[in-house]
Amino acid sequence: MRRVISTVVLAVVFGLFFAWDTWEAVSNLVALPGFYDYAGFGSENVPWWLLIIGVAVPVFVFVIALLLGRGRPLLVKAVVLVVGLAVTSGLGLGVIALEDVLRPTILLVPR
Repeated sequence: MRRVISTVVLAVVFGLFFAWDTWEAVSNLVALPGFYDYAGFGSENVPWWLLIIGVAVPVFVFVIALLLGRGRPLLVKAVVLVVGLAVTSGLGLGVIALEDVLRPTILLVPR
C-alpha cells in the first residue's frame, strides 16, 4: 500500500510539471495567431501543425514515461520521469526555435 501511495504522489508531482509545459504550449496555441495578426503576418500563416505538436508532446512523453516506469523501483520511476521532463522541455524549446526560424519565410510568401 505504501508503494502505491508513493508512486501516485510521484506521478502527481511530475504531472504538475508536465501540465506546466502543456499549459505553456496551449498559451502559445492561443496567443500566436493574435501575434501574427498584430505583426501583419496574417493569421492564415500560423504554423498550426507546430503548435499542435507542442501541445501533444508533453502529454505523450508523460504517458510514455509512466509506462516505462511501471513496475520499477521508485527511484527508477523518478529518473524516468525526470528524463521525460527534460525531453519535453527540450522539444518545447525546439518548437519555439523552429517557429522563430520559420517566421521570416512567412514574409516572403506573396499575399
